[in-house]
Amino acid sequence: MKDDLRTAVRSALMLLREHARQRLSQYATRHRMRPTGWHFMIDASSGAGGKLTESGLVLMKTSGTLYFAIRISIASDGLNKLPDASTLEILQLDEARVAHLIFSRDGWTETRAVKKQSDKIVENAMPAPDQLDDA
Repeated sequence: MKDDLRTAVRSALMLLREHARQRLSQYATRHRMRPTGWHFMIDASSGAGGKLTESGLVLMKTSGTLYFAIRISIASDGLNKLPDASTLEILQLDEARVAHLIFSRDGWTETRAVKKQSDKIVENAMPAPDQLDDA
């Protein structure tokens, strides 16, 4: 049962990751940027009191030196209704904070980190300008 729940939470996290990627791609297109790489960092996985939670950071590199991210999180008690990716904040990141990461042009480069490390990446990040969804 616990393995099934863990699998369901991880699958939901991956689905939410794809929604975040689509939102970031739309944002880049709207602002005349081209995504040139993707990185996904799973930074927390916990299970307490029969509840599982996982979170991660979806990162996009664009042509030039601009980097953007969306933090995603899913809990086992929220599997029946995933968060709407269009409501998650897009952050513009400082290039120096992501210099150690490898970005894949074709798919995902994925790493695991502790939340403290991913929090360093988004530390002092600014909300990306003009995040309104296309009507």
